[in-house]
Amino acid sequence: MKRLVFVGPGRIGEAVRASFESEDYTITVLSRREYGDFLSPAFAPEAAVTTLTACDAVIFFAGLFELNAPEARMEQANCGAIRRLAEAIHARFPQAQVITFLDARIHRTLESLPEAVRAYVKSKQTLARWTLEAAVDWGKRTGARVNAIAPGPVLPPPNKQHSEKAGDCLTPRPTPADVAAALKFLLHTPSVTGQVLYVAAGQQLL
Repeated sequence: MKRLVFVGPGRIGEAVRASFESEDYTITVLSRREYGDFLSPAFAPEAAVTTLTACDAVIFFAGLFELNAPEARMEQANCGAIRRLAEAIHARFPQAQVITFLDARIHRTLESLPEAVRAYVKSKQTLARWTLEAAVDWGKRTGARVNAIAPGPVLPPPNKQHSEKAGDCLTPRPTPADVAAALKFLLHTPSVTGQVLYVAAGQQLL
């Protein structure tokens, strides 16, 4: 049985959770109530990590999407805080696998994107670089595997303020079931590390 920690599961995490609970997994949810506000100057996730008793893999669904957001705000919410929480979990469970959540647009230049989403996508690009660096560093030191999922338009925007075009797809749009399948592939393939797995209906190719 794999013992998973879902960090800030949000809409996608909650959508895929049922797929895991019906199989041989135990899930501990680490929510904002436990780890605190990513944007707070007092953010200190170490205390929350001490409440975890077991962890074979941690999946970072947590993040913040805002249009026209300040760059520093997006960098802190989508990379800095996640990196700090991941490092705290790694210190407690050195061999636990880490999976971060990115965005299918990370392959694009910022200039090619609408200005409203550039700060958000840039923060996910920063998280992608850290993911690969951690895969090398932690893999050498403890054998921990670090990978990422880069989803496309899995769910519609939660409100009009966050509305944006889903964009063209080469296949039917990805579903929560597709995301769950990708996560299970990463969880159960010991030779895979340092990879970004796109679940985006080919959007990264367009």
